[in-house]
Formats: sequence, structure tokens, C-alpha cells
Amino acid sequence: MLVDQFATNHAIVTTVEIITLPPERWREAKHLRLEALRAEPTAFASSCEDERAFSDEVWKTRLASAYERDGNLTFFAEADRALIGMAGAGWSAKIKLRHVAEVYGVYVSPDMRGGGIASRLIRRLLEELRSLGHIEKASLTVNRESIAAVRLYEKLGFEIVGTARRELKVDGCYYDLHYMEHHFES
Repeated sequence: MLVDQFATNHAIVTTVEIITLPPERWREAKHLRLEALRAEPTAFASSCEDERAFSDEVWKTRLASAYERDGNLTFFAEADRALIGMAGAGWSAKIKLRHVAEVYGVYVSPDMRGGGIASRLIRRLLEELRSLGHIEKASLTVNRESIAAVRLYEKLGFEIVGTARRELKVDGCYYDLHYMEHHFES
């Protein structure tokens, strides 16, 4: 568990921990995920409407799977017992694909941005993926217009390997997605 202090854009100092979330805290994970989908609809392939329709059992199963590292994992940022950020990754059980992890669900609550939380979440995620032993590459997609996110991923060793045009459609507007990869050194 990583703990440190930082100042947000509003000069509020708090302690932030990077944690895994036990399955019994699924309601908190659900709340943060729905917040992310509402706050940043062009940053995710899923919509708030899609995921709000999930049963409680789906939310419980998703979190339990991540907690047990059963083909995926998720880290959360927590401040004062409140979840303020998350980053996840999943990988295939198929022999030909199990060396690649797909990073997804990266989000930090708007009032907590600017303090390096997203960077800490992704660094922790990459460390854990590498330690699994079979992951050789992490990949992700990011909205081309999300300049801060693209810069963050580049700073952490991801490279743009392609761009899909008009890949995401939100409220009648199309968005291009960059495909980015991070290769772990042998």
C-alpha cells in the first residue's frame, strides 16, 4: 500500500493510498465507476446508462475477480476512506494473447486532479502487471482530444501506435482514439 501527501489544485492536503478493494466494498467501486462515466463520457467506451443497468451481482463479481487477480486487476486511490481514482487492466487466458494486458478505466475525480494520482495508479498497475511474469505489453486506447491523458501515458512509457478515426460516438459527435502501447523490458 502506497501512502503519501499531496496538494490538489485547490491546495487541500490529504493522504492518498493506492489500494486494492475487497469485494465487500463493491458499492463504492460502483459509485466511482458511474461517477467516471458521467463526468467523462468521451473517455470511456461504456456509458453510464449501460453500466447503471448492471445488477448488483455483476458489480460484486467484477470486483471479486479483480481482487483475486482472475484475469484482471484494479487499483483504487483512496483519501479519507473515500475512493477518488481507479485504474484497471485485464488479460486473456488464451495462449496467443495472454502476454498483452489492456489498461482501462483510468479515472481521478476532478477535484483531486493535478496531484499525480493518475500517475501513481498507472505506475502501480504497470508494476503489478510486470510482476505477473507473463505480461510483456500493456495497451490502451485514449481519446485523441484528451491531451493531458495522452501526455501522461507518454511520460509513463506508452507510445502511440495508431489512431482509429470516428471510433467513439457520444451524443452524435465522433471522437478519434489513439492506440498506445507500453512494452516491458526483458
